[in-house]
Amino acid sequence: MKTFMNTTIAVALSFAAASPAFAGEQEIVVQSQAAMQEWQQDVGNALDRRLVNAARQTRTATVSGIVQLRFTLDGAGMPHNIEVVNSSGDGRTDFVAKRAVRGLTQLADAPVADAESQTFQANIIFADNADTHKKLAKALTASEQARFARADSESSVISFGL
Repeated sequence: MKTFMNTTIAVALSFAAASPAFAGEQEIVVQSQAAMQEWQQDVGNALDRRLVNAARQTRTATVSGIVQLRFTLDGAGMPHNIEVVNSSGDGRTDFVAKRAVRGLTQLADAPVADAESQTFQANIIFADNADTHKKLAKALTASEQARFARADSESSVISFGL
């Protein structure tokens, strides 16, 4: 069965896109709502392509689930120190997600002040059909809302993929 992968980019930064978000001493200032939406679309398209290629290159059949990855950027603006925050429950699926994120080149272009010093979170949904994707997207949305509600430090994380 062909895997239905979707990483629609609707950054969970919606509140930060309208105003600066503060977390301790760290600040995320979005330079422009339109620029953020364009960046989100570019990163989403690149991640979609990389997910398909990563699954093909590793000859991995992914399972339905949500993978959440956190990382920073290295000196070249590439994802660095990628860690699984929430697993799909399948190591192969998590590996495909990490491999796809590892090659994203647009992250340093995020229209925020000092993108290189930020923490990013990729929320990736793997689904084998549209109904499963819809259910997982609903669960991810609720999870992200709860994450932002429970910790001020979470507002400093640039989340994408919802």
